Amino acid sequence: MKLKMLLGQINLEMKLFLRDRQAVFWTFFFPVFLILLFGYIFSEPNSIKFDVGLVDEDQSVRSQEVVAALKEIPVLKLDEDTKEAILARLNKSEKSVAIFIHKGFGDALDNGGSSIEIVYDQSRIQVLQIVTSILNQLVTEINWRLAEAEPSIRLVQRPIQPQKAKQRYIDFLLPGIISMSVMSTGLFSIGMVVVAYREKGKLRRLSVTPLPKAIFIAGQILNRYFIVLCQAFLLIALGTFVFGVQMAGSLLDFIAALTVGILAFIALGFFIASVAKTSETASGIANTLFLPMIFLSGVYFSVDGIPKFLKPLVEFLPLTHLVRAVRSIFNNGLTFFDVLPQMAVLSLWMVFLFAISIKLFKWE
Repeated sequence: MKLKMLLGQINLEMKLFLRDRQAVFWTFFFPVFLILLFGYIFSEPNSIKFDVGLVDEDQSVRSQEVVAALKEIPVLKLDEDTKEAILARLNKSEKSVAIFIHKGFGDALDNGGSSIEIVYDQSRIQVLQIVTSILNQLVTEINWRLAEAEPSIRLVQRPIQPQKAKQRYIDFLLPGIISMSVMSTGLFSIGMVVVAYREKGKLRRLSVTPLPKAIFIAGQILNRYFIVLCQAFLLIALGTFVFGVQMAGSLLDFIAALTVGILAFIALGFFIASVAKTSETASGIANTLFLPMIFLSGVYFSVDGIPKFLKPLVEFLPLTHLVRAVRSIFNNGLTFFDVLPQMAVLSLWMVFLFAISIKLFKWE
């Protein structure tokens, strides 16, 4: 008898679980998504490539031997150009790391020792560590081949200006977490909440009151805007006073870039509220958008080395451009005008999504 009651209870709990689509989503879809995503990225030994600038000012036999050896490393995608062009890309955060073989490298090497300079973007310290590890192995091999004794080539690291105190992972992570909070607010605090209001009849009751619709929407936007700003200031204060994180750029430039991002993701939230009829649908759409952006936009780690077939998706995601913009200002000291390309992409997202939302939004 008790066994029958137990089986009945298990059956009931299973039915209740299966009816909760959000619970099913996080229990089954989320881990499957992770396995598929990282399986595609990391299953092939040469699927990850790091875009590295290369400048050979020496053009000697010795330097060309080093360049030839670098080209044989499968995980490095070398971009050969002039010193000025590569430095410009580093300053614009279009490149993470560059290798400089300066004039006189070959002569110095023949006379006992020389150096290779690695110039890097401090906001992408993880890429520097990986590339430096690879170059250390290469240099060790070359040194033994040339001298079979004391090392002949050494690596010299130099951060691109503006210089900052030694950067840690927390310095890299903080702007990404702030950007993620912007996305979360738009997707969940706007999209799902507005749909819940509609389901409960709150929007219908509001539609027959003297309150103009524009005032209601403006109130929603400004409320979320100030909430996200408070989140950002709280995280910055926490990073500053607990972990010693310092902002390299201007706080006003940072707020300006963050504002454009907030408006873009609020527009995305209203888009979800416009196309979703139920809270379950809104939750599914929000989570489906949340997952790829959280892993492919550079929040937790640099995406420089992801497979080529994922690059278009990375560039398409609005969170990618928000993360790049706020991280460039926060860590590299760039200005709002330096990140105008990212701001333009976010503005296009904002205008496009608001336009669709206005056309599709329903109060009932």
